[in-house]
Amino acid sequence: MNLRERWFDPSELHEHVRDAGVSHRMIGAFASDGGKVRYLFADADGLFAVGCVLAPGTRLRSLAADHPAYDWDEREMRDEWGVEFDGLPDARPLRPGGGQIPGAIVAQGEGVTHLVVGPVHAGIIEPGRFTISSGGETVVHLDAQLGFAHRGVQRFLRGRSIADAAPRVARICGSCSAARSFAFASALEAIAGIAVGDAVDDARVVIAELERIYNHLGDLAAASSAAGWGKGFAHGMAAKESAMRACARASGHRLLFDAIRPGGIGDGVLSDRAGLSGELRLLEAQAQRFVEMLFANRSVVERWRGAGRVTTALATAFVASGPAGRASGVGFDMRRLAPYGGYRRLELVETAADRTGDSYARCAQKRAELSQSFRIARQALDRLGGERLPPAASLAIGSGRMACAVEGPRGTETVAIELDEAGRILWFHAISASYRNWPIVARAMDGNIVPDFPLVNKSFNLCYACADR
Repeated sequence: MNLRERWFDPSELHEHVRDAGVSHRMIGAFASDGGKVRYLFADADGLFAVGCVLAPGTRLRSLAADHPAYDWDEREMRDEWGVEFDGLPDARPLRPGGGQIPGAIVAQGEGVTHLVVGPVHAGIIEPGRFTISSGGETVVHLDAQLGFAHRGVQRFLRGRSIADAAPRVARICGSCSAARSFAFASALEAIAGIAVGDAVDDARVVIAELERIYNHLGDLAAASSAAGWGKGFAHGMAAKESAMRACARASGHRLLFDAIRPGGIGDGVLSDRAGLSGELRLLEAQAQRFVEMLFANRSVVERWRGAGRVTTALATAFVASGPAGRASGVGFDMRRLAPYGGYRRLELVETAADRTGDSYARCAQKRAELSQSFRIARQALDRLGGERLPPAASLAIGSGRMACAVEGPRGTETVAIELDEAGRILWFHAISASYRNWPIVARAMDGNIVPDFPLVNKSFNLCYACADR
C-alpha cells in the first residue's frame, strides 16, 4: 500500500498546497531523496501528500510567508536535504550546528531590553533558548530556539529493519512514546495489508489513553506550579505518579515503551486487567479530587485567565494541534476526524471546554479530556473482557510507503515511512505535536508580561525531545 500522493510541477506547488489547505487539515512538510518534497494534509480517509520533484538546482517558492506553520518544516528541508527556497521569511538554520548557535531575532527600539532564558535551565528539562524582547515588563517579541540536543534519528533509521527501528521510534521521546509507536505500527500494517483484530485495537486504545491521562495530569500540575501554587503541584504530581504506576501495571513500563508494536502489542500487555481496572477507579477518583481543588483556587484560575491568549486566527495560521488548538476553537482531533483502530467503535464527543485560547482555556481543555480518557479506557477494557491477546504478528513486508497520524496527548503525532523490497527503511519522518506547537508558544507571549512566560509555557507544556528528534 502506498501513501496517497498528488504530484505537481514545482512552479504549481504553491497554488495546490494553498488549495488543499482550504478544505483539509495541514499536518506538515518534509523532503526525501531524489528531490522529493511533500506537504502533508489530513482528511476523513487519513493522510495525503501534495508534492513535487525538484531537478538539481531548482528552487522552490517558500510557503512560509503566507502559511507560517511551514516555517520550521521548510528550514529543516533546506538544512537537512538541501532544498533551496525563495522568499523564506526566516533564513537562519533551524538548529545549532558546527558549534554555532544561530543568532536570536530581537526587537529594537528605545527602551527595549533583551532577556535570555536557557539553553541550559535550572531544572532537569532539556535545552532550549528563549530570547525575550521587552519594553518594561511587556513582551514585544519572543524568539524560541530548540534543537540543541538534536539526534538525527530520522537519518539514523535509514537502512534499518523494522525490528531494529521499532524500539528506537518508541524512544524518540518519553512523553509521546505510545502515540508515536501507534502511528509507526499503523503505517507498517497498512503497507503489509494486515488488520490486527478488534482485541488488539482495544488494547492499543487503553494504552493510548493511559498516556494521555498521565500527561494531562502532569501538565496541570506544572500549570499550578507556574501560577505559584505549590500544593496544587504536589497533588498533581502525586496523581501523575499514580497514573505512571498504572502504566507500569498495564505494560511493564512506566513510559509505555514497546507496549504498541508493529503487528500487535508487547508481551504481557494488559495481562492483569482486573488489577488495572481497580487501579484506574482509584486513579480517576484521585484525579477528580485534584482538578476540583485546582480549579476551585481562584488565585490560580485568575492568574491563568488572559495569559498567553492564542486567537482562533493565530491558531489556524500556525495549525495549533491538540488541546492547545481545541482551546482556541481549532477542533482538530484525529480520533474524530479519521477514526482509527479501536476508536472506530467508540463514541467520541467534542471536548472543547473553553475557547478563549488563554492559559485557562488550555488547562480547562485538558481537564475535560481527562474525564473522557478515563471513560474511553474503561469502555475498551470492558470490551476486552477476558479475551486473550495474541502475540504481535510477524509482518511479511516489502516495498511501500505510507503516512499515518494518531491523536497523542499534545495533538497529532505523524509518521511517514518508505520501505525497500527487503522491508528496510528508505526514509522515515516524524512530525510531533510539540514540533507543530512550539512556534505558537512564542507568539502566545506577545503583549504579556515577562513573568507570564513560565505560566504560558506550562499551559502548553510541550516536549523538547520530539522537536529534537
